[in-house]
Amino acid sequence: MNWDDIWSFDGKFQQTKTNDLIRMNDIPSIIKTLLSYQSSIKDDVNIVSKDFEGISKKQKSIQQEIYEKYLEKIKLKNQLDEATSNYTKCIEQYNYLCSIERDILIEKQQKEQQMTSINEIQDFNNKVLEGFNESNDKLQKLIEENQNWIEKEWNELEKKWGEWNSQEISIFIGHTSKCKKSKINQYNKIIKKNKIDGMSLSKMSKNNLIDIFRFETFLQACAIYDSFNEICKKYPMNVIDSDKDVAEQVIPKEYLCPLSNSTMNDPVIASNGITYDRPSIMNQYQSIQNSSSLLISGNLRLFPDYGLRQKIQTFLKNSK
Repeated sequence: MNWDDIWSFDGKFQQTKTNDLIRMNDIPSIIKTLLSYQSSIKDDVNIVSKDFEGISKKQKSIQQEIYEKYLEKIKLKNQLDEATSNYTKCIEQYNYLCSIERDILIEKQQKEQQMTSINEIQDFNNKVLEGFNESNDKLQKLIEENQNWIEKEWNELEKKWGEWNSQEISIFIGHTSKCKKSKINQYNKIIKKNKIDGMSLSKMSKNNLIDIFRFETFLQACAIYDSFNEICKKYPMNVIDSDKDVAEQVIPKEYLCPLSNSTMNDPVIASNGITYDRPSIMNQYQSIQNSSSLLISGNLRLFPDYGLRQKIQTFLKNSK
């Protein structure tokens, strides 16, 4: 800067000074303005600070909520994983149970088929049993008719005991001893050889009988002797000496009812395959173990044993 600029009224220095004074005069207003701004700024700062604090609190609250949601998310994820695992296990168990159900249905169908077959077999068996009963009844009637005819013929034969020839005597001995045809023929030859008739037979003792006919046991001779004496008493011709001794006979176990332990008059076969006397089984079947097995369709089914009844009747008749 030149000296004239410094010292002159219109020099640059003076202009600068003037400008500085102007600016200096403006400074208070500026300061006031700034001070007013500063107050406003303080208010704004306070407001912003409060807002900042509020935002910070919100941030902390949000962060807390975020953390809680994070924990909840982890928990839910674990629950989801567990639920997924349980779901998978449930599906596996469901499929397994379905496969078992299919197997059960197949087995059930097979059992139903078996049951149908069993019922058909049972129905057939019942029809066979009914047919057996009918045949058994018819056979029993034939046996009874035959037995009646035999008894009638035998009674006629007994009446003529004094006139018996060798054949009739051998028939009597064979019938009483329950011999085979070959044995009866042997007795016939012995009778012819010894010229025995009905009257001479009535005079024989037990020892005579066993000596002549060579019976295997003395009991056989006793049976022949006693049976013939009974005929002689029943149809007397002459006075016949009789031996009062009667051979004691033991009742076979198969003739006794398992319930009453007495001789059966009407033997019947129950569903368990055991033979009982009809009155005993009718009255006491509930006392038998597994008595329900004796019932067919809720009814007690019994099948007559005519063959055994015939044996018992013959035994009792011969024991008199």
